[in-house]
Amino acid sequence: MPLPEIRTVDDLRGALSRYGFPGDRERFEEELAAAIGASPTDDFEGAAAVVRAYRHRVLIRNSPEIMTALEDARAEEAEPPSGRRSVI
Repeated sequence: MPLPEIRTVDDLRGALSRYGFPGDRERFEEELAAAIGASPTDDFEGAAAVVRAYRHRVLIRNSPEIMTALEDARAEEAEPPSGRRSVI
């Protein structure tokens, strides 16, 4: 299923709720509120960075290629190295 366009913060909220990793929506709201609270009134670059990061997370979560690569990496980490002996 293709992702909807994410053009606004409300679009991103909806995408995080539907397509994000578990807990992303809640963490997004917390990080966005903290970034807005810490921003000068004429510069919301911190808040924009939070929005960009979570938009990217949605795109990653819904990329079959990236998710396959992550699963492969996790499987490799779980496998013990072959051919190595412990030296005691």
